[in-house]
Amino acid sequence: MDKIEIVNTLWETFSKADYRSTESILHCDLKVVWPTSREFYDSREMFIAVNEAFGDGWRFDVQVIEETLSDRVISVVFVSSPDCNDSFFATSIFDFENGVIINIETYWAFKDKQPEWRKALSTVY
Repeated sequence: MDKIEIVNTLWETFSKADYRSTESILHCDLKVVWPTSREFYDSREMFIAVNEAFGDGWRFDVQVIEETLSDRVISVVFVSSPDCNDSFFATSIFDFENGVIINIETYWAFKDKQPEWRKALSTVY
């Protein structure tokens, strides 16, 4: 599997809430940083456990996925659940070692509404 296929597999498997099935594409010493909430997970087990705690019903719809010149993969994923009033965009940067993901840095952003003060300055799509 190439790097883009690995990241696509991660998001597809997460959408099925089959988090344990991602063990084969995640390094056992996986490091995950969520700078938005200042959280850090320093093993594959911790990362899988936090996702299992979220439960099922989450959808991870890939909007963009690209490999960079520095051999990283960047994805932008729309994350939603019928059981959650909020939805999110997650921008993730993936590093690889020996064909598996070793580092993930993810920036979370709420899907939001246009603020009143910008209504005269921008157009909503």
